[in-house]
Amino acid sequence: MLSTKPITPRFGSEIASDFQLADCSELEISELLTLSANRGVLVFRDQTLTPSEQAALAHRLGEPLTFPLNSNGIPKELITIASGPKTREAAGEGWHSDVSSEPRPPSLSILKMATVPESGGDTLFADMSQAFELLSDPLKAFLEPLTARHEPRGHYLFLSGAKAFDALPISDHPVVRIHPTTGKKSLYVNDGFVTRINGLTPRESQSLLKLLYDHIAYTVKTHCRVQWRPNTVVFWDNRSVQHHAAFDYHPEIRLGYRATLRGEQPIASQTDR
Repeated sequence: MLSTKPITPRFGSEIASDFQLADCSELEISELLTLSANRGVLVFRDQTLTPSEQAALAHRLGEPLTFPLNSNGIPKELITIASGPKTREAAGEGWHSDVSSEPRPPSLSILKMATVPESGGDTLFADMSQAFELLSDPLKAFLEPLTARHEPRGHYLFLSGAKAFDALPISDHPVVRIHPTTGKKSLYVNDGFVTRINGLTPRESQSLLKLLYDHIAYTVKTHCRVQWRPNTVVFWDNRSVQHHAAFDYHPEIRLGYRATLRGEQPIASQTDR
């Protein structure tokens, strides 16, 4: 059994530093999937994982998305996360869930940071199951039958290799989804991809989304924070977790590689909609 230390009592765990992802057994793969579903965020320090080994690990854990425009020998299963002196807006700023516009949006993301700034560049994570629990019962009841429109934006057009946004999927997903492993209900709207809540007027949709985004951003008891070191790897479960990269280190360099696993079609918390 893996040796773990909680980041907060309820959310996030750091794995013992002597554990190497490059060498894990099939039993440990199964344990990692269960642990990531239950804890949301897993942190691994001092990992020897190469980009090729990271891609192979992604295949062992699930079905990775592929990104055909990679260069410099980086496997197609990995996205390069890079910022430096010329960067004015870093990828990952703002609370979001990865690529939620996909019909089967991602389950697990696996990010290894190779180069980190001397200070700053942390990633914040928010537990969407706890965020949902903390809402009032009347608001929960109002949200559960709703769906939201998720549309691709920004740099995802380039990463996907598509020639236009029209070539990328647009999806409607439940505002509250059930995690297939834990059975917990989670908020599933994010400012990175959601454009509206279906069935509401534009003003109602905008107001409700602002309320939910403020709740996610400012309810700090649902958060944990990861301070990166070189060769740190972090898993997070996009089905129940949002994240926010702090771009507070300009002009220093921050470089990493992320694999993203395809998940299942989100399960609505009310299946009789």
